[in-house]
Amino acid sequence: MSQNRIVEIYSEALELTGRMFDAARASDWDGLVKLEQARDRLIEQARVLDAEPPQAGDIQARKRELLQQILERDEEIRALTQDWMRELRDILENANNVQRLQKTYTQR
Repeated sequence: MSQNRIVEIYSEALELTGRMFDAARASDWDGLVKLEQARDRLIEQARVLDAEPPQAGDIQARKRELLQQILERDEEIRALTQDWMRELRDILENANNVQRLQKTYTQR
């Protein structure tokens, strides 16, 4: 497999990462998960293919650039999902408190 194909795969992964960011901003968590799974498959495919020795310096530089962009966008996605996770944790804690109260008062 050519190094050019690996760069194409990383470019596709970057495009999916952008769509993941859009999904996170829109609070489309199901969409985010599906996109992340698709991206993970691409990254794994690239990882397997990238076992070949590097060829051209410009291709290596492009791969590094794409990976850096993916990582930067992942940080932004992580920040958005952290807010959602806090909100979800609060909802679950409130639900647990309601259940405990109901259990306490129904046992009397």
